Amino acid sequence: MRTVSRLAAMCAGALVCSGAAPAQVADIQIPQTALAVKAEQYVRSAEPDFLFNHSVRTYLFGALRLKARGIPFDPETAYVAALFHDIGLVPAMASPDGSFEIDGANRAEAFVTANGGSPAQARTAWNAVVFHDMGGQYERHQGAEALLLGAGAGSDVDGVDPKAIPPATVDAVLRAYPRLQFKKRFTAAAINHCRRKPTSQIGWLEVLCVKVVPHADRGSVEEEIASAPFAE
Repeated sequence: MRTVSRLAAMCAGALVCSGAAPAQVADIQIPQTALAVKAEQYVRSAEPDFLFNHSVRTYLFGALRLKARGIPFDPETAYVAALFHDIGLVPAMASPDGSFEIDGANRAEAFVTANGGSPAQARTAWNAVVFHDMGGQYERHQGAEALLLGAGAGSDVDGVDPKAIPPATVDAVLRAYPRLQFKKRFTAAAINHCRRKPTSQIGWLEVLCVKVVPHADRGSVEEEIASAPFAE
């Protein structure tokens, strides 16, 4: 994997460049391979600032959690997956009826494939994005990268366990990638997603979608079973 200058990549073709993302935060290296930098540029241009910062914090908090537990992972794949994990909440990046996890996973898989990643790497990224909010019982069967996304996203949305990550380390992450009213703006993005696609979710966001659009036709398990064409 070829390493490129993040500053050069982000400033290429620009008349003025005020700086670049840090290469290391809280003793965690942010991948600087060609694929990682391209993904960073792509997602930064597609997502609002609060969501992009959340995506990077997800990687950092997840990497810190796995590092503390001694679990190895592929930094490049995990970083790309973290960048894409919530891009399905952006209307311009969303499909007509898919969940935001599936939309983000499909975007990640396509991006990795189009930019020189292996099929195995693309599949790992897809799995990590899809399962990032399903809980550890699902994520641990998908590999370390899925565990990283689940731990990282959970830490950034629900709060960081101070026994797992010291407050000073959390502060370093927040200084590098501020929250930018994350609670308010992320909630608004999730509600907007539910209004646009009220029956798309099956996991973590489904409860909110039911609350936001309670009368959407979500089908019936009983009717599905009863309508099977068997005489009995």
